[in-house]
This record gives sequence, structure tokens and C-alpha cells, in this order.
Amino acid sequence: MTIVSTVLRQQSSTGIRARLLNRGAYRWYLGTIFGLAYQTFELVYTWTSPGTTATKVIATLLLVVIYLGYIALPPLLWPQSVRARVIGLIVYWAAGFVLLPFVGIYLVWVWTLVVAMVAFMWLPLLPSVIICVGVVASQVVLSAIGHFDSGTVFAPFVTVSIAVSLFAITRQIVANRELRDAHVTIASLAAAEERARLARDLHDVLGHSLTVVAVKSELAGRLVERDPRRAIAEIADIEGLARTALADLRAAVSSYRDMNLDAELTAAQTALDAAGIRSHLPHDASAVDPDLRSLFGWVLREGVTNVIRHSKATECWVELKPHSLSVRDDGHGVPGDGNGNGLAGLRERAIEAGAKVTVANGDGGGFVLTVARGSR
Repeated sequence: MTIVSTVLRQQSSTGIRARLLNRGAYRWYLGTIFGLAYQTFELVYTWTSPGTTATKVIATLLLVVIYLGYIALPPLLWPQSVRARVIGLIVYWAAGFVLLPFVGIYLVWVWTLVVAMVAFMWLPLLPSVIICVGVVASQVVLSAIGHFDSGTVFAPFVTVSIAVSLFAITRQIVANRELRDAHVTIASLAAAEERARLARDLHDVLGHSLTVVAVKSELAGRLVERDPRRAIAEIADIEGLARTALADLRAAVSSYRDMNLDAELTAAQTALDAAGIRSHLPHDASAVDPDLRSLFGWVLREGVTNVIRHSKATECWVELKPHSLSVRDDGHGVPGDGNGNGLAGLRERAIEAGAKVTVANGDGGGFVLTVARGSR
């Protein structure tokens, strides 16, 4: 009931007018039509039974007050504590005894309204059951006083059926609210996951490409005067890399990008050569488990990008096995704490593939990035 109670508290302010006019109150008023419909029999009995006109007028006025209380009391009590709601219901139930001198044992039918209110007060189960049992017991006592008159003997059974039906409805309302809240939560988590995926892909796609573009731009700038022909070739490569990066960016945003490990090996060779780093790369990736090829492609890209950006290395080694890949250099070792955005993204991808990413300093110095699944 916590969710429903929270919603009701949010919908209702401290003002009486606001409580009586909020959206939840209007839904309750619509429901009271059904609860009050059969109370017309109470009024008919009042005016057809023996007694003075004054007594009948007083009984009618008291019934109207009871009915108005039935309509208004729940919206007024919803924002209150459980204790306040329970006290309010008990007071309403006890107030019904005022009618006893005027309607006699037929008061049992008025008490069905108490059970209807209990169901929609969103109380814990125990106080709800206690109040309902008390109402039914009171009905049985009054019916017994009237020697189980045919007009009252069925009231306890009707009350029990009303209680069961309305409690089932309220539990369904709670379940529906919880389901809607769950859908909202799931949608929020999905949106957060999509933002994280997009940020990871943008980093992986643009980080490598822009690094290579920067390296090749510096190289082209140095070659413009010394070797114009090679500078033109480097500029052409830069243009090709920019177009490829743009295509990769569009594909990443559209969630259709498929990492190609063989293509990444070729791109790594080109990038390392442009950066003046001697590379030792495998000729192909045919031995790699097909389920790991995409992951290894991302790891290779991030590893080579880090070598070019941070390592100050002169050589880079890439080793491929069916279930593992390692990128090693002879530079300055692990950059920072080894927990940058790129490596964090790789760890997320590795977890999805059932693998693990590790970073460490090599035995002879330098940085070692490894991804593996199972035994290596």
C-alpha cells in the first residue's frame, strides 16, 4: 500500500478544499454512486415504517449526514496517518448508532458503507480485517436482537461479499499502480543504459579516429615542405579517416555498427606507422572465436589509441589467441589509474561477452592491455 499512499499524499494538500477536489477524490465520488444506490431502500423503509413524521424527518436528516460523511470522509483522511484513518473510520462507524432509535435493527444496512470505506482507505491488512470483523459482528448482534428478521439476516453475508469484492478491486488497483511504476522505472533504466551505450560507442569510435587524424595531421605538416607528394597522401588518408569516422558515428547512433577485427588490425597498422611506432601485429584474426571478434576489435582499437596517445612508446605488440587478445608497448606504463572512460567502456563490453579486461605494467616496462575469456 506504500505506493498508493504516497500517490494520495502527493495529490492532496493540507487544505480541506484541495482534498475534496483532487483527481482521486473525484474517482471516489463516482464510486460512491454504487454504494449509495441501495441505500434508497433504507429511506423507503424509514418512510413506510410506523412512526411520527417528525421522527421520520429526523431519521432522514441523520441518514443524509451519514451519507455525506461516506462521500467526504475518505478524501479528507487519505493524506493522514494510518492511525488517523483508523480512528476516523471507527468514529464514523460509532456515529451510526445515533440512527438506532430511528431505524432500529435496519441500521445493519447502513454499516455496509463502513466496509466499503475500509477497502478504499489503503490501510494495512490487520486493521482493515479487525474493523470489517467488528462491523459484521455488530450486524449479527442486531439481527439476533431482531430475531433474525428476514430484512436483516442477510446483511452480514452481503457485507462480507462486499468486503471481499472491494478488497480484491483495491489490490488490483495497487498491482496496476506498481506495474505502471515498474514500467516507468524500466523505461528510465533503459534510457540510462542507451545513453551509456551511446557515450561508450562515441568514445570508442571518435577517440581512435581523431587520434589518428591528429597524428597524421602533424606528420603531413612536417612533410609539406620536405616531401609534398607524401604530405598529399597523408592528407588524403586524413580525409578518408574523417569520412570513415563520420560513417561510424552515424552507425553507432543508429545502433547498427558491427566491429570488424580484421579491419581494425589494418587500421592499427596504419595508425601506428603514422605515429612512428614500430608495430608487431598478427596477419589475420581467423583463429579468434567468432563470438569474441567484435569485442577484440574494440579492445584493439582502444589499446592502440592509448599507445599512440599516452605511452611515448617506440614499439607495440599485439597478440591474438582464440580466447584472448593483448596489446603491449615499451612506453611509460599504465596511464593514470587505468580507469579512464575508454577502459571502463571496454570492461562493460567484456562483461556482456563473458570476458574480463585487465591492465598492468609489463615485465620490461610499458603498458599491457589484455582481454580474455576462460583459459588463455
